[in-house]
Amino acid sequence: MRRLLTELGESGRTGALHIGGVPGGVLYLIAGRISYAESPACPGLGERLVSSGRLAPQTWRAVYAEGRGGHRVGRVLLRDGWLGQNELSLRVVAVIADAAHVLLQQADAPARFVPGERHWLGEVPGVDLGSPGHLTAARLRAVPGPRRPRKRVTATGP
Repeated sequence: MRRLLTELGESGRTGALHIGGVPGGVLYLIAGRISYAESPACPGLGERLVSSGRLAPQTWRAVYAEGRGGHRVGRVLLRDGWLGQNELSLRVVAVIADAAHVLLQQADAPARFVPGERHWLGEVPGVDLGSPGHLTAARLRAVPGPRRPRKRVTATGP
């Protein structure tokens, strides 16, 4: 998977990399850069905005309904003042980081690239994580390894 992501990034491809297995998911690329990532194992942007209380459920549904067909949910959030540019960018980066962490641990999962497939969020200015190969390497370094046992501290007094 690492080589495939690097090739897609270096060639500046736009589309969706569907990753099979459990939990599976999708990495969306625009001009070779990851623009969004999703996996059933991680909450997406809408779920995070609603569960945190940042947006009311009916507001999210209205924004999503208006923007999803034109791949411009992000632009609708900004246009209507529901989120500022920096907040949207940071929230999208958090979603990408969480989903990519899960997806990139599935090194042997089947993957297929669908050229031109876009996410309903659309392109969000300010979301620049570098090339997928760079992100892949960083995530693989972050996979936890075995830890040495620690001494237990026991309280001895009142």
